[in-house]
Amino acid sequence: MKLKRLVTGIVIGLAGATLGWETSAQADDLTTVLNNAPQGIKIGSYFQAGTTSDNSAVLAKTQHGENQAVQLTDKTSQLGTIWTSDSAEMNLNEDQTAAMWMYFGDGSNSSSGDGMAFVMQNDTRGLGASSVDTSGKPGRGETLGVWGDDTGNGFTSTTELAKSAIHNSWAIEFDTYVNKFGKTDDTSMADAIKDGIPSYFDVDIAGAYPHIASAYPGKASTYSIVNVGATGYHYAKMNHTGILTNNYSGLADGFWHHVTLHWNHMAKTITYTINDKSQTTGEPQNSSYEKYKTFTTAPLDMTEIDPHNTGKIRWGFTGSTGWNAEKNLVIFEKVPGLVDANSTAKLTDTTSGNTVTSGTTINSGDRLRLDYNLTYASGREDWKNVVANLKLPKNVSFTSGLVTYANGQKETMDLSGLSGQSLKTALTQNLSKTNATATLSLNGKAAPVDGSGKPATAGTTTNTPVATSNFVGDNAMTSATVNAFNVKAVNSAMTLAWTGDSANGASNTIGTTSVTAGKSVTLTGKTAYVTGSADTNSNIKLHGELNGEALPVTTLKDTDASGTFSYTVPSSALTTESNQLILYASDSKGNNSNDVSYTIMQGSLKLAVAPTIAFSGTLTGQHQQLAANGDWDVDVRDTRGTGSHWTLQAAASAFTTGADGSGTVLPANLMYQDGAIAANLSAGNQVLMDRTTTSANDLTNVSGDWDKGRGLLLDVGSGATEGRYQGTVTWSFVDAVK
Repeated sequence: MKLKRLVTGIVIGLAGATLGWETSAQADDLTTVLNNAPQGIKIGSYFQAGTTSDNSAVLAKTQHGENQAVQLTDKTSQLGTIWTSDSAEMNLNEDQTAAMWMYFGDGSNSSSGDGMAFVMQNDTRGLGASSVDTSGKPGRGETLGVWGDDTGNGFTSTTELAKSAIHNSWAIEFDTYVNKFGKTDDTSMADAIKDGIPSYFDVDIAGAYPHIASAYPGKASTYSIVNVGATGYHYAKMNHTGILTNNYSGLADGFWHHVTLHWNHMAKTITYTINDKSQTTGEPQNSSYEKYKTFTTAPLDMTEIDPHNTGKIRWGFTGSTGWNAEKNLVIFEKVPGLVDANSTAKLTDTTSGNTVTSGTTINSGDRLRLDYNLTYASGREDWKNVVANLKLPKNVSFTSGLVTYANGQKETMDLSGLSGQSLKTALTQNLSKTNATATLSLNGKAAPVDGSGKPATAGTTTNTPVATSNFVGDNAMTSATVNAFNVKAVNSAMTLAWTGDSANGASNTIGTTSVTAGKSVTLTGKTAYVTGSADTNSNIKLHGELNGEALPVTTLKDTDASGTFSYTVPSSALTTESNQLILYASDSKGNNSNDVSYTIMQGSLKLAVAPTIAFSGTLTGQHQQLAANGDWDVDVRDTRGTGSHWTLQAAASAFTTGADGSGTVLPANLMYQDGAIAANLSAGNQVLMDRTTTSANDLTNVSGDWDKGRGLLLDVGSGATEGRYQGTVTWSFVDAVK
């Protein structure tokens, strides 16, 4: 006989290329640089080393892991190139943003050389694109691997010089060595040129400043040929545009420099900014910072960079050295078109209901909610394996956290790994077009401390500095910053406690109860004042948080006794088996009470029964009763709390030879035998057991005393014929609540 069970309940589910690069041989000083490098994304299949001969570009490991940085050069007379792969070319028909950290060594302006260049190119050589000298070898030194090569001053026309550069390209140079040979009289210059010294590209740069500038490497107008008096000698110079140099300190200063580039596809312009993040903290900086520089180009000549109108362009970095060595390194934060993602941070004083902005002063004890909002905008790939490296604001004690995804799924944040104000947590879901957002919400309390880490003295105001967090995936990285604010230490005169049935323990600040699913819970409590006069009820607000999510703020009623209240948690908010309620009160005088907590166990009534059971026997032509072939386990678990009541009933269908109820009908009834009492389940619902629980987690083995003469028996009539019959038993609870 086949059995069927009917069980109701609520179920909650929680979802929980290696490239052909060499490995950098790290000297001690380079190891230090890399061990102090900023966070970036792991370099994947979207970048490839250039195929030029003797390419010095290698991957390097940082404190954040393998393949985090590209080292373009570290010795004299080197050329390193790195380019996006064919599949990762930039789409010129969409807005794009690239972001990276660049390191130019720690030499002085005069001892560094030569720098790096950001290059966009549609050169037919692809990964093999670079500047070349008159013999066709890759260019180094002042060319930065991208500009025309004037070695030996072999070119007499700018057209021919431009042909030695990267074709169909536009570049931004980060030039750490000013190629402006010191000998300026005609004879000395002629001698220098005769000796093959190509060092005059930067003669139009005012002063001996490292500089940033842009131009079209493969365009003749980028260069000028200058004759040296009547000596018969000449040299080439670059016609720089968008020069950043005046009052600009050296690039090769031993710091990592953050660079952001944005392509506006409608205006056909690129905006590039340097030092828009702090060299030491990684926090955002704006134009008030003296080293912050930004420049917007005029519209780029699309016929120059994309002559065949493909709408795509390869981009990357070149770096070179000449007489002087330089460690040129790049760490990528954002790759155009791969993943376009962003993140923001918002801090809310939930006690006052106000957003905490830069310079805001809040009171100690105020409750705060910090929301980090991560958004996937577009891209060729999903934003994969995102890890949140949170740097939480100081002077705040965080107690709970929740991650909410666009698809509605939620997961509790584990704060056990919180070290100081640092927390590392991994998202369990990738962000994509169909699941585009994740919000990390953390709840806490303003708790200012003094310089020794002790609670701040009442009346003092403590500054909370800027805190920047990073969200790092395999293919994109974003940052979000909480601005600085102030916390004033105050002594609260207000306390809060549970009363009546809600009270539990001497402190009356904790409690536990169990309820049936679908039932709301009403708790009672009282506010009191240690000093001063009590505020009126209508000025006292109750702030609730359930399972890390805020509940609506309620106000005490003036019709109730002073400070007393009842607080209802709706059944719709009870979403798990164990629900944690945290409650506190605030008044119009700036007082915040202590927290009180309540654990609300949402109990359930569940039946576990064997899915099938069999009866068998030999027909005798007489009326007979058959016991089940094996144990028929029937268990009821009730977690609704002590004193809960349930009645278990069962009913049986007819037994037939057809699985759908058709065929020959067996003349038999399924009986429940309990001593002298017999109940016919085949006639309809019959009571098998009635119970009032004696514990909060009550397990009853209904079939524990069933044997051959007791329990469910098959009563077979004398007219039964041989065959295989089957039917169903439907189980149900009735009068489950008394």
